[in-house]
Order: sequence, then structure tokens, then C-alpha cells
Amino acid sequence: MGNAARKLEQSYPRPASESLAHCHELLNCKSLAGLSYENLDESVKRTLCFSAGLKQRHIPMKLHELTPFERKKLHQAINTLADALKPLAYRSLKEFR
Repeated sequence: MGNAARKLEQSYPRPASESLAHCHELLNCKSLAGLSYENLDESVKRTLCFSAGLKQRHIPMKLHELTPFERKKLHQAINTLADALKPLAYRSLKEFR
């Protein structure tokens, strides 16, 4: 392959999956869920970890640093909270009487 062909090949955008993998690598996370979790405010992570029965040491950890059992507990807590809070979310303060 000549220089021109190599440059042309390199100028095309990467496939989405390759770009996402590169972003995950740069941000040291393993998944889109991991990226989302790691961008949560510490107070939200604290609430989620507490709800999952995890310890304070888990709060600053990245999602992929948790054990499979800890991730499972966190996943269950997030789903439980998400389902339970749907009827209360985005209500006005006046409705909380």
C-alpha cells in the first residue's frame, strides 16, 4: 500500500465500536455504564452504594474495580431505586405534602 493510500485510510473515521473502546480506554472505564457511573456526583454514588449495602470504600471506586458480586448488588439497588422513584420523579415541591 502506498503512502497516499495509507493516509487516505487513516483519514476515515474509526468504526463507532472502536471509537467507544478508545474513549473507554482513555477514561479508564470498561463500558458505557461504567462511564455513566463514574461521572455521577459523589453524593449520588454514596446513596447508591449505601442502598446496595456497600461500604464507604466503594464510593470512589470505578465500576470495573468492584467485584462481580458488588456490581450485582449495585445493579440491583439502581434498578430498585429507579423503579421506586419513577412515580415521585419530576413532581413539584407543592405535591410533596
